[in-house]
Amino acid sequence: MSAFRYGLIDEQVAWVEDVLSNDENSTDTELLTYFTSHGLSQEQASNVLRHREDYLLNIYLAGHGSLHDN
Repeated sequence: MSAFRYGLIDEQVAWVEDVLSNDENSTDTELLTYFTSHGLSQEQASNVLRHREDYLLNIYLAGHGSLHDN
C-alpha cells in the first residue's frame, strides 16, 4: 500500500499530479481555488502547490513523484 503526503488518498494524488504536471497557465491562486473546490482542504491545497515547480520540471514514473512517501 502506498503512503502519500498531506493525508491525500490515491485518487487525489493521481489527479493532483496530473494538474501540477500539466497546468502551466493557471496562477497559484487559481490552482488553490481549483483544488479546494474539488475536495482538498486549504492546507492540503497549499501544501501540494509547493510541489508545482518540481512536477513541471520533472517527469516521474507512476508512484515516484514528490507527493509519495517513498
